[in-house]
Amino acid sequence: TLSTSDDVEDRENEKGRLEEAYEKCDRDLDELIVQHYTELTTAIRTYQSITERITNSRNKIKQVKENLLSCKMLLHCKRDELRKLWIEGIEHKHVLNLLDEIENIKQVPQKLEQCMASKHYLSATDMLVRE
Repeated sequence: TLSTSDDVEDRENEKGRLEEAYEKCDRDLDELIVQHYTELTTAIRTYQSITERITNSRNKIKQVKENLLSCKMLLHCKRDELRKLWIEGIEHKHVLNLLDEIENIKQVPQKLEQCMASKHYLSATDMLVRE
């Protein structure tokens, strides 16, 4: 190597051999590039396409994550409102059931008279116990 050579002449010889080897490698590389130009350009284009797709995918994933966080926030806000509406729905069902019972009780005297007039005493008794 250049650093371990003792005299200037050995260093110059080593330097010349290294320069020749470098130039030979450079020529060989140029020849290989010319021989495989089509494959190299195809590989470079493919790499560029893959890189663009990866970048697009990362951007889409970022957007999906942002959308999911937004949905999560909206669902959290809506949950309290939904719970309130659910409780109101239960209360309304209970009120409707009470109104149905009141309506049935209002009709008892008329139905009782009909049962008594047709001498269906057992039905009249059942209705009084039930209503």
